[in-house]
Amino acid sequence: MTTTTAILLGGAAAVATPASAVGSSACTRNDKNYTVIGPNLEWPAIRTGPGVAYKKKGPLDSAGQFYVTCSTVNRYGNRWYYGESQSSNSYGMKGWVAASWF
Repeated sequence: MTTTTAILLGGAAAVATPASAVGSSACTRNDKNYTVIGPNLEWPAIRTGPGVAYKKKGPLDSAGQFYVTCSTVNRYGNRWYYGESQSSNSYGMKGWVAASWF
């Protein structure tokens, strides 16, 4: 009975894991690896995918640097950059930031 319970719980855990996060595979344009600077006094969200419906991973610091590797336009016509934060509070965090912030 314990083995069956563990298998069922393991199966439930696998089903509950969000599969909506997307990496650079969603990119449609190579942006040739450049750095953009975030806006002053604003903390744009770094997200798990190219859109506000995706989960926030953390903020890009005010005036923080974001290293862009590629981008895509989502279904609403908004460009999103994929890359890595170079900011102190989120250094090394990879994800998506709306290009309109820059």
